[in-house]
Amino acid sequence: MSTGYNYNRNVFINCPFDKEYAPFFDAILFTVYKCGFRPRCAFEVDDGGQVRIEKINRIIEECRCGIHDISRTELDVNNLPRFNMPFELGLFLGAKRFGTKPQQEKVLIILDKERHRYQQFISDISGQDVKSHDNDPQKLIKCIRDVLHALRIDEMDDVIPGPKAIFDNYMAFKSSQPDLMKQRELEPDDISYADKVQLVERWLNFVLFDKLGAHYILIKGGTFTFSLTDKQEVVSDLYMAKYAVTNRLYRQFISYLSGKGSFSGVLSPKVFRKKLLAHAKIIYDTGFYDYLRADSNLATRLCSAYDDDKRFNKSDQPVVGVNCYGAKAYCYWLSYLETQCIDSDLYRLPTEIEWEYAASGKERRPYPWGIANPSPQRANYKSKKDATMPVGCYPEGATPDGLYDMAGNVWEWMGNWNEQEKERFFLRGGSWNVEPAGLRCSSRDNGDPSQGDNLIGFRVIRSNSKSNSNMLRSEKPKQ
Repeated sequence: MSTGYNYNRNVFINCPFDKEYAPFFDAILFTVYKCGFRPRCAFEVDDGGQVRIEKINRIIEECRCGIHDISRTELDVNNLPRFNMPFELGLFLGAKRFGTKPQQEKVLIILDKERHRYQQFISDISGQDVKSHDNDPQKLIKCIRDVLHALRIDEMDDVIPGPKAIFDNYMAFKSSQPDLMKQRELEPDDISYADKVQLVERWLNFVLFDKLGAHYILIKGGTFTFSLTDKQEVVSDLYMAKYAVTNRLYRQFISYLSGKGSFSGVLSPKVFRKKLLAHAKIIYDTGFYDYLRADSNLATRLCSAYDDDKRFNKSDQPVVGVNCYGAKAYCYWLSYLETQCIDSDLYRLPTEIEWEYAASGKERRPYPWGIANPSPQRANYKSKKDATMPVGCYPEGATPDGLYDMAGNVWEWMGNWNEQEKERFFLRGGSWNVEPAGLRCSSRDNGDPSQGDNLIGFRVIRSNSKSNSNMLRSEKPKQ
């Protein structure tokens, strides 16, 4: 048995594994992972040659914490009580009472669906702190999170989110689960414990959220052939936003600049403006500093030009009419909110190389979805809708990693300028009025960074390290 790092992280799960309990089991699994611990249970090893009780004993021995839900001890279809959960709880209590010193440090989370109900059938555990979840996954998540939060050890550097944040993440995971299962060709009625674990791990490892709740998907780095040079380029790991920035998200930024909203108390808009100007002054983005200081009211300076246009101003439509400077300022704001004004480039616009790698992959897909020709089911293009569509409307056009609308809907600002015309920045992705050829991953355009129109939006990436963002801190080109 390991009594070190793994022992402290391991959490034994003792609960039913039937279809009716599945939503609660999924919530337990997700919460344990989200809190930085490792869930363990008897179903993790499918070894027919190992006696089940021996397997359970070994796993219990290797876990410092145990989650025991005794809320499903009622009679089954054969009018027999379900003894598994109380029995495994007894084994865990026995290990804590009679085991070695590390075993005596075990921590239990005993759950039931009603407060004090357990006293009617297992009075011997009176005195234990049994927590009631009332058959509510949100309450269940809070019970588990609060105990695990108290168990954090020095090696665990990440801060555990609050129970509401974990529940919101869990609901987002559940909404993504059908797509994840489809990618792995899994059927709801034929999903194993190992499958459940892998789904949760993939979602948590590949998706994160910024302070506004926007989704980011991990794009694993690698080498690919860049279409413009036909040369091999190396791309580092990065998180790319699942969708282009929406009106709802961008309006929170504008509201903040106006001195309103929930973020004004975290970072003063006046302080932000001062830091933004200083940032713009030290990097060579043509006209960025001059553009910003021309108007002391950044809210009016950077707002969307189409915020009152009914064709483009729905909450879930991608924001348009924002120029490249507004897009960069938004990224800078996200960076400062998340890093307490330490890292100005955590969030940024992608370079063309990064964007194309995310869109086409190592295999150089001609379109984000693959080799099939564009269709109205895959993208918004050729003025078929005569406006932008809400983000996420075209799941058939998503990349294998789950990035939506990388072709059509809106052109997206890039973080790099045109080397031949340094007054202009590149655009990728096509828009709602382009011809099919404009949807190819290799297609590009460019625009004046001080201008925005109803064809252009932007998408944000989150760097994994400062080294990734330094590529955009460009020096003034030599004359």
